[in-house]
Amino acid sequence: LTIYTRETGKIRAKAGGVRKPLSKLAGNLQSLNEIEFEVAGQGREHLPVLISVRALAINSYLRQNLRKFGYALVGIETLYRMCGDGQENVEAYYTLARFLKNLGETAHENLALRRFQLNLLAASGYAFPGPLSLRGNPKQSENIEEIVSSFDYQGLAMTDDFQLTPAFE
Repeated sequence: LTIYTRETGKIRAKAGGVRKPLSKLAGNLQSLNEIEFEVAGQGREHLPVLISVRALAINSYLRQNLRKFGYALVGIETLYRMCGDGQENVEAYYTLARFLKNLGETAHENLALRRFQLNLLAASGYAFPGPLSLRGNPKQSENIEEIVSSFDYQGLAMTDDFQLTPAFE
């Protein structure tokens, strides 16, 4: 199990017995929920063992909309690939929380994802200078559709109606 925390960044823990039907942890350990948890000691694979979990924010819209769930998974994969284990990044944590909230409220999931990725880069110290910056001057942020629509991200390009399509070169 991989958990992204405010204090420690990305951590891995063992959640023993979570797949059993009577597990007390399973209901609170659904993907992309904000949780409060406790771990103890080291497991067999030298991972801490999850002993208690309480859900703080349940993003139920992800269970109802498979498209939004897909975009959320791309976002979380971006976060996991950019952040090493145990590297604290409080700004990245809050960027993720805002992304998941915004994703539930928007009809333009692709824009929400690209904005999250740009904000995550900025939170990690890789902010774009000038008009690409999404922080600060609100007039610069108004052009996010133009900025994002020009991106090509790992074989995926955006069309004018903000849909992901394969990018062929």
